[in-house]
Amino acid sequence: MKSSLLFQNSEAADRVITFAFVGLVVISLLSATAYLALGGDKNAEDVSAASEWVDPVVEIEDENHSHSDLLAHRLQTDNMVLIDYHNLNCDGNVAPPAELDNVAGRPCYPEYKNVGPTPGDSSEISIEGNFMEDCVKNPDGTGGCYAYVSSYNQFEILDISEPNNIVLLSTYYAEVGRMIDIKVTPDNNWVLVNHELTNSDLDPIPQDDDANSGANRLDVIYVANKNEPIKVAEWNNPPAGFHNQDLHVDCDWENAPVIYAQEECHLFLYGADPYPEMVEGDSGTFYKGTQVFYVPLGFESWLPTQTEEQQNGSREIIRWGGYSPEPETTCGGSIFNHDNVFHIHPITGQALLYISYWDAGLRIVDVSEPPAVPDPEGITWPQDNEVGRWLGCPSADDGWYGPDGGGHANMSSEEWGGSSGALNGNGWIHYAVPYDHLLCNGAKDTDPMETWDAECGTGPNDAEFGINWRHLTMIAPEYGTNTNHTGYIWTIDTT
Repeated sequence: MKSSLLFQNSEAADRVITFAFVGLVVISLLSATAYLALGGDKNAEDVSAASEWVDPVVEIEDENHSHSDLLAHRLQTDNMVLIDYHNLNCDGNVAPPAELDNVAGRPCYPEYKNVGPTPGDSSEISIEGNFMEDCVKNPDGTGGCYAYVSSYNQFEILDISEPNNIVLLSTYYAEVGRMIDIKVTPDNNWVLVNHELTNSDLDPIPQDDDANSGANRLDVIYVANKNEPIKVAEWNNPPAGFHNQDLHVDCDWENAPVIYAQEECHLFLYGADPYPEMVEGDSGTFYKGTQVFYVPLGFESWLPTQTEEQQNGSREIIRWGGYSPEPETTCGGSIFNHDNVFHIHPITGQALLYISYWDAGLRIVDVSEPPAVPDPEGITWPQDNEVGRWLGCPSADDGWYGPDGGGHANMSSEEWGGSSGALNGNGWIHYAVPYDHLLCNGAKDTDPMETWDAECGTGPNDAEFGINWRHLTMIAPEYGTNTNHTGYIWTIDTT
């Protein structure tokens, strides 16, 4: 009986296999017919083409070329979808009433979104918010995600909590152009902007009370009320001007002087002077391109509720240190501090400045332990605290930065620096962005562990595989093109 059933089941199974085979053949024939009817290999080519890079910049530099021709400068690739934009029109007026000039911002209105006029050129953007919490706004006023856009004569505050519904909240106008850089504190309460040395060919020199034409200035703007930004402090730095800057709240300053030790936390500013090694003013004092300032009383010195007398007494900033690359470490290249970025290293915990020093390359300087006594000329602090650098050419006779070391890209000084290097996308380091996290084969340490490759082990602290977790910094030259008409970005291992 069992033998008969087994035979019958086997025979039935054979029939099922036969039917399945015939079905697969029929499906294959139908699929092939449809494939050919609908274009064959052309479809595969079309799919591939959709993901290929599309040259975003097509322009011809001749007598007919105009930088105001927007259609000649469209930035677009087929793998990106525009979900929203804002032309930064606040209320239909390019400038505020005279009584608000350089003093306070003004609220903006939704009906002016993406209608003329468009007030200015966007320079740089800082974003802050509780992005990991979906930009939720809390009852106490905290939360939300915001973008701060510096656009020469003004900066704008935009609510980007809903990326497909950007809302312009306010704008702060300063007649003294050019407001080229902007930084904001993590609590979204304070904005630090600088006014770069004015280019009179592009920005007419103001003729009224703005005597210094915008050069030399650092401004602090209180933005707790996103609809009403107000300036609470400013500093001048003749004869040049800060090109870019950053700030940091230090709550672990063990060497704080007695007069400031009662402060729970301490506020430091890091200024990048575009003319770093000049003799400043008529004082004859030699200041360096990277300048560190201490703000007594921290944020409390900027509270807008203070009287004018209190504000005048509290707006002091003290030059606490300075840094400039040693000339013999630059391959003969120019020394020009273009930008400072403050960053806490995810492995060592050091407070570091990542400095874009033009042909002098990327410089990493430890500012973790400010001295108890100010060193305004940077004789030792943080001058003696350079912990790393990267140039395309060897910057020492031996060791890591020497010809046989790994701290460079084996270029000659001509390949790396000057106009010859810049044409090839080398030198002229414009900006540096250190990663906040560690990476291992494309995975970051905050990704789910099951998505990591085997050689990532259990994470950065793995005894065997921890070395595979690396810290990277992106650096961008000011100039240079490749076959796609785009600038270069270098990826530097700064583990």
